[in-house]
Amino acid sequence: MPKIKWKNGARCAVCLTFDVDGESLWISRDPHLAHRPIHNAMGAYGPKVGVPRIIKLLKKYSLPGTFFLPSWTAEKWPKMTESIMKGGYEIGHHGHLHEKPFQLSDAEREEELLVRALEILERLTGQKPTGSRTPSCDPSAHTMDLLKKHGLLYHSNLMDDDWPYYHPCGLVELPTKWTLDDFIFFGFSGSPPFGHGIRDAESVYSMWIEEFEGTYEEGGYINFMCHPQVIGQHHRIRMVERLIKHILEKGDCWFATTGQVARQWARQVKPPKSLPKKRSKK
Repeated sequence: MPKIKWKNGARCAVCLTFDVDGESLWISRDPHLAHRPIHNAMGAYGPKVGVPRIIKLLKKYSLPGTFFLPSWTAEKWPKMTESIMKGGYEIGHHGHLHEKPFQLSDAEREEELLVRALEILERLTGQKPTGSRTPSCDPSAHTMDLLKKHGLLYHSNLMDDDWPYYHPCGLVELPTKWTLDDFIFFGFSGSPPFGHGIRDAESVYSMWIEEFEGTYEEGGYINFMCHPQVIGQHHRIRMVERLIKHILEKGDCWFATTGQVARQWARQVKPPKSLPKKRSKK
């Protein structure tokens, strides 16, 4: 991997990202849950409580952040969407109703939902997203080409590297990891069953700190993938604040949006050469 020069001579780059699924996370898993009060309430905690608490924390330390929004959620919670936009945070694409592209019928249906979501987000925010995070980390074989076709710069949730890289189509990938996904540790539903039990924040903090320290040592980038409906609870947001303080104490880390990291990296690494076009048979 070539040595990357991060902004302001920073040793490493840090991304704080938030998937604001709201109720769409549960509805996409089982449409019947749209009528179940407990799951609607669990999802709503993100837009109602988690996002304001996250914004308050980011403002306290003057930090940027990226919020990936399903367009269904952005429409249902317009004041929340407006608060993210007014705070100057990046808003990224995260499906429409949190659909998993791998489970969609074909590329045409995936493209239809992609276009719909991008149009809704642009209408609500005045800006077209430059990045995407596939719902449930489950892209299809067509996802990257479709994102590139519709003008996006990057995608952010594959897990095959610690560093950014290019897809063959020229789309930038900003990888993350299940161990940096808060929902793996904190997401839970009793009926229908979901999750592996609820972990204590201290054990998650210890993993995240060690992963950060390894990133710092290599001079790389780290991509924390959080969900307001779980990370927004008091004890967990306090854990995130401790993490932020630890990173800030280094004095040479660049907190950035995923879009900023993608652009900084792409300015220094050449994209792959386009594949030669097949000659038509005469």
